Amino acid sequence: MHRAVRMAMFAQLSLFFFLTICFLFMPHFLLEPNEGGVSNYGVHARTVIPYTLAFGLCGVLTLLAAKALPHETPNRRALQWILSLAGSLYILVLISTYTYQVNNVFDTIHVYAGIGLFLLEAVAAIWLARSSIRDALQVVSLAVQIVGCILSVLTYFGYLHVLFIAEMLTNIGFGALLVHAIGRTVTSEMVPSVEPS
Repeated sequence: MHRAVRMAMFAQLSLFFFLTICFLFMPHFLLEPNEGGVSNYGVHARTVIPYTLAFGLCGVLTLLAAKALPHETPNRRALQWILSLAGSLYILVLISTYTYQVNNVFDTIHVYAGIGLFLLEAVAAIWLARSSIRDALQVVSLAVQIVGCILSVLTYFGYLHVLFIAEMLTNIGFGALLVHAIGRTVTSEMVPSVEPS
């Protein structure tokens, strides 16, 4: 497995793994009727460390994946932009979490960082689907992300209160789609073409 694929995969696994630990410590964000989002884990002493590891590792490893893409990778520039922006937004969401309850300015910064990540994932998923979707796993990943996006929009406008579920579905779908697309792209580049004799 190429280093870029490994970094992208570990980034997404760390996000999911440490957010799962947060959930196990404080499951009520999912189980209450008016649930909060994953950012609530960043302001509680019991979950601040795994929350920090979730977004911090995900951000740093995603940025490393962008740097590790081979120069010959098809669509390298676009993939680097997606990975670099995503990594930066993961870190911005993390940093803005610690202060979002201080006042409206910090809350707005945090909300817009989250919306920026959401929009990037939505646009990137469409581009990844158009440029590299090849099998059932990618179709399922895209479907999971679309369901998460729909739930996020309905929650944002107040029709539902399922922010935690929406965020997790969106991140899981996008992460799987991204890692799979990078893996296919890098692997196809590494396979030498055979010239007919």
